[in-house]
Amino acid sequence: MNNQQNDITLERIAQQKAALRKRIGTQKQKMTTLSQGFLEPLKPTAKKATPVMGLLNTGMVVFDGLLIGYKVLRKLRKLLR
Repeated sequence: MNNQQNDITLERIAQQKAALRKRIGTQKQKMTTLSQGFLEPLKPTAKKATPVMGLLNTGMVVFDGLLIGYKVLRKLRKLLR
């Protein structure tokens, strides 16, 4: 029998634990670096039309929300009659 290869000792467990902690640490660092690239704020553009387009986009979203709300209310009235 090969008991020497299959022996589990506290030192070996501690070594494996340290190696795994090191691997987890490097993976955590890689994931942190990667996620910071996704979450960093967008850089402002130098175009002068950007604020106007932002206002137009906000206005369209509000209008669309009101239109959808009106349609939903009409459907609810028909269902409740």
